[in-house]
Amino acid sequence: MSAGAEGYFEAFVNQQAERQTSDDRLVMKQVVATVSATIPRSQVQWAGSQRKSTAVAGSDLDLCVESRDPVTEALRRDLRSALQRDLGRPAIVLSHAVRLPAHGSLRKTDIAFANAAFGSRPLPVTSEFKGHRSRQLAARALKIWTRSGNLPWVSGWAVEALVVHLDQSPDSTSGLVLFRRLLNWMADKATPAAVEGVLRPAAHPRWNDDWSARLPGRLEALKNNARALQRRRPGPEDWGSTADVEQWLCR
Repeated sequence: MSAGAEGYFEAFVNQQAERQTSDDRLVMKQVVATVSATIPRSQVQWAGSQRKSTAVAGSDLDLCVESRDPVTEALRRDLRSALQRDLGRPAIVLSHAVRLPAHGSLRKTDIAFANAAFGSRPLPVTSEFKGHRSRQLAARALKIWTRSGNLPWVSGWAVEALVVHLDQSPDSTSGLVLFRRLLNWMADKATPAAVEGVLRPAAHPRWNDDWSARLPGRLEALKNNARALQRRRPGPEDWGSTADVEQWLCR
């Protein structure tokens, strides 16, 4: 793969990386204040793709509450009420988190709990992505591709699990090489059983059996699109700008 193609790929993918806004920072500040007042001896940290540097524009915000004592369902209901009062936006209690749905210009935000009476969701293992630029680039590119066009939705954690699984040389592989390896695997070798075998251990707090039933149809749609992307021109060998990367990846 030419250095020029890799450079254009990295530049385009970095252009699509998430940029935290003043709204995002305000939400974090408000959530920290409300959590601190509601859940004793706790702290809030960025989680999910924000913590792994794999977020792309439009990604949801993920936060995780670390607390000395388990967060009970009653405490989660109290937190929901306090968030609605303090932030002036709806909040919903889920099995694994308290969710702030998108509200005006504010993004959907999930607040999970590292120590919960039920539904604990540990902080992500950042060592799998921290310092591994190729993995970060490949994960972002895979999210950009699956979220363009009419492809089935692929959760960020699932994208990241597949990237780690298929990366055999994180210190030497470029982001473009790793992304094309993922694309080739998706097009030619991926089976529902293989994909579920990678994703099931990575699911938090647990794998939903309904996903097994939906996986074959979703995977078939991804496989067909991956094959089309392999044939699409201008391909990496023909790129002359980041616009060519966008046309290849997002058309």
